[in-house]
Amino acid sequence: MATEGASGQDRPIEIILDGHEVTSPTRRRTGRQIRELGTADRIEGFETQEINKQGKKIRTIRDDQEIELHEDERFRTVPSEGGPGGST
Repeated sequence: MATEGASGQDRPIEIILDGHEVTSPTRRRTGRQIRELGTADRIEGFETQEINKQGKKIRTIRDDQEIELHEDERFRTVPSEGGPGGST
């Protein structure tokens, strides 16, 4: 069985973002880059959360935090609290 090397990092991968299947061009993305795969109105003033199949939050991915994506992982965008674009 072949191991995934650097070339595996460059392959597109399917993830679920806000209930929709989206394709990431690479396996490594930041929280912001994950949001950028979805609709443009959910980038600024939002944060990215990894969720399980039941929709329960696993963790928040910071905009400057790069993670490795896995096939069919689930994420959602939620309004940021306190920062720019947070609730008024």
